[in-house]
Amino acid sequence: MAGHGGDWGSVGPLFMVGIPGPRVDRGVQQLVRDLRVGGIILFARNLERPEQVWELTRDLQQEALAAGDPPLLIAVDQEGGAVQRLKKPFTRIPAARELGTGSTPEEVAALSRTVARELALVGINMNLAPVLDVARKPEGPQWGRSYSSDPEQVAAFGEAAIRGYLEGGVIPVAKHFPGLGDTMVDSHQVLPAAQDPDPERTTDLLPFRRAVAAGVPAIMTAHLRVPAWEVQTATLSSVALKDWLRRRLGFNGVIITDDLEMGAVAGAATAPAAACQAFAAGADLLLICGQGEAAWEAADLLSRDRAWQQAAALSRGRLQCLRERIPRGPADLDQVKAYFGGRGQGDH
Repeated sequence: MAGHGGDWGSVGPLFMVGIPGPRVDRGVQQLVRDLRVGGIILFARNLERPEQVWELTRDLQQEALAAGDPPLLIAVDQEGGAVQRLKKPFTRIPAARELGTGSTPEEVAALSRTVARELALVGINMNLAPVLDVARKPEGPQWGRSYSSDPEQVAAFGEAAIRGYLEGGVIPVAKHFPGLGDTMVDSHQVLPAAQDPDPERTTDLLPFRRAVAAGVPAIMTAHLRVPAWEVQTATLSSVALKDWLRRRLGFNGVIITDDLEMGAVAGAATAPAAACQAFAAGADLLLICGQGEAAWEAADLLSRDRAWQQAAALSRGRLQCLRERIPRGPADLDQVKAYFGGRGQGDH
């Protein structure tokens, strides 16, 4: 599918994709110039030294500019603890649970500001954080990634992190709606079901309500089945995305899916099929982290269905507003060298 002719501008911007290595190769160039994807997500396989990250993001943005598109969303999972893609010489971020027990919201805001400034220096403009899951039990998969078992505390720390990231010049993404805190299995492997019988999900939705009120620009979905709502996973559910997140919580920003190649989804649908289902359910930005070919296939499926054109235009509009906030290029390379030069290099 790569290199396929035709105008992909109507559907390509709805995708955020992973890329294979630390440089822009021909396949990556086709994703940006030809498919015209809206974003790139970076993992350890893409990240070496700060200067290399700067060069990679610069080259990616140059490809978007050559296609006549606004700046790409370039995202990373820089949460802290076990989920921190950029390690030394970038600032170490404690796990959320550690921050929740040993820090104040003001300290979390300051730390988030520093993290954002470092990401912005190397051209990363979106952090897939903070996690707003209210993890109940230490044996649950989200325990270390959750600020607290108290929804009020999660909300306060989440608001602080969102404020810090925005002040530091990076787009925060609150996750994982409608909350993975009451699950006992990992959605990377299998589809979890919510354990809390409350159909209103009062505990789990409180941090998201507060994040929406605080102006969070983007929210990531959870691969989670809420039996009180419906049988479908939230990522693919119009009940979760259109009824709850859009209508009841009043969220008008960008809805991003979690990775559509994760085990929780892959057991029931291919990534291209899941992308179509997620878009029909109300998602704006479709995340495919591993296989670029899957993004081409999904875009081909979406482009064939004229019934989705109006929804695609709405999603593109929301994404356009977000992308127009992004600086065209990263900071000057000399600034990157000056900031990170004395901090010591480490393994990624």
